[in-house]
Amino acid sequence: MKKSSSASRSHAGSRTVPAAPGADAPVPDAEAKRSTYHHGNLRDALVMRGIEILDAQGLAALSLRQAARDVGVSQTAPLHHFEGKSGYLAAIAAQGFRMMFEQRIRALRSLSDPRERLLSVMLAHLQFSIERPALFQLMYGPAIPQKLQFPDLEQAATRSYGILETCVGDYLSHRNVPLARVRPAALAAWTACHGLATVMVDRQNAWDIVGKDPMKIGHDVFSIFIAGLDHQPAAS
Repeated sequence: MKKSSSASRSHAGSRTVPAAPGADAPVPDAEAKRSTYHHGNLRDALVMRGIEILDAQGLAALSLRQAARDVGVSQTAPLHHFEGKSGYLAAIAAQGFRMMFEQRIRALRSLSDPRERLLSVMLAHLQFSIERPALFQLMYGPAIPQKLQFPDLEQAATRSYGILETCVGDYLSHRNVPLARVRPAALAAWTACHGLATVMVDRQNAWDIVGKDPMKIGHDVFSIFIAGLDHQPAAS
């Protein structure tokens, strides 16, 4: 099923040099990145550096110029690998969906019960948003216009969504629910995941959850949702 273009962290620490007025704010460990960067892998280096900037300073601080400076190349060098800033952001978002996919895979390891697998894959979505809020916002937010123009991004998002849909299908099959309900149920599951994750990321508008364990809240909310999957809709 194709997911709508909406549907894991490197930390560093070194001396930060104050930025000149009007310049992009420096990010931790930029000098270390210059010393370890290999020029044969510029595209991947810029993408990973972009994720590090997001983690450290947020979406507003992310720029192709800053990432190029941090990995020690000219400001024009990245243009050989990305179609401007939108292409750069799309590449970072695509990598974010790959990371989310891997986080979901790890959450499913050693689990065989269909309900536990579905609950775990939904919680993995929530955990990813909590751990990497700026990357999550880039992946699903409006910063990248016309997401369908970037096939790698669409493919990565669809693959990540697919693992959720598979878990929904396995659960419904286990409960003898008609398979015709898989697609709408998967969409409902994603809506539950993404809705709660968005609330957790934007906590200033979620006063009723301040100070509470977000994963405990997620466990309770998603458990209620999964219990609802067992109920057949009334015939129209």
